[in-house]
Amino acid sequence: MPAAISCVTFPVDDLQKSIAFYSQLGLTPEEQDEEHASYDVDGVYLVLLERSEFGTYVEKVGHRPAARGAAETIISYFAESRGDVDALMAKAKGAGASVSAASDDDGVYSGYFTDPDGHTWEVLFDSE
Repeated sequence: MPAAISCVTFPVDDLQKSIAFYSQLGLTPEEQDEEHASYDVDGVYLVLLERSEFGTYVEKVGHRPAARGAAETIISYFAESRGDVDALMAKAKGAGASVSAASDDDGVYSGYFTDPDGHTWEVLFDSE
């Protein structure tokens, strides 16, 4: 079996607020109910799951869900151009995200934003 990421699941406090945020970024849920929403993002599923329900899964391995705003991962999105980085960062800001403006560092143009639950996204374009 080849190694691949199939799904990334985010715990969320307010599912409807998170769905609204990701809708403003241009994503439409493929499936949703009162506890979750899932999006097919070019073959990798992004799942938004109510924090209490998320806990039932991570507690099976001795963990608890991180508190809102605690970062344990960075999700990176590779854009096609600097303009695409700027456009997505503007959409995120317009949707209410906390944004760190994009900048150029050794040929990589990138910026960061957080969703309503504090999950950190990096948007980058590598010109090399």
